[in-house]
Amino acid sequence: MARREWLPAKIGEKKMIDPVSAFALATAAFNGIKKAVEVGRELEDVAGFFGKYFQGVSDVNKAAEEAQNPPLFRKLLSAGSVEEEAMNALIHKKKIQQMESELRQMITLRYGVEAYKEMMQMRRQIREQRERTVYRQAQRRKNFLWNTLYVGLISTLLGCLWWLLVWVTNYKG
Repeated sequence: MARREWLPAKIGEKKMIDPVSAFALATAAFNGIKKAVEVGRELEDVAGFFGKYFQGVSDVNKAAEEAQNPPLFRKLLSAGSVEEEAMNALIHKKKIQQMESELRQMITLRYGVEAYKEMMQMRRQIREQRERTVYRQAQRRKNFLWNTLYVGLISTLLGCLWWLLVWVTNYKG
């Protein structure tokens, strides 16, 4: 399936993949976590699976937001219907809720409620920190764009003034 070029996800500057691939990533990571917990692996051993799972969930959630309010070009040029995309987003959202419920049960049974709460708190903190980073980067890009525009405008005005000065001095002379 072709990759879609979307704005960066809230959790990083990576380009998002399409919702089906993101859901497949989340499902594969969930299955990895589930198997690892069943065989008694420690939480540290499955941290990579959690990262992949939450990245996939983030991408699926971003796709659901896009399905709610698709851009005009997607409405006009999309291969599938907007309704189909919204239905897929709903199905993925429900399945993710089910997977998160199972994860919560597995983690609380294996490691305790405090470990799950601590993990969710850390997840929120990391997401907030990454969002702040993304917003700062977006502000820097915006500032760079405006500064480039100002420099171009000032250079153009100075060039026009120089040309006018040359024209006036040649006209008088």
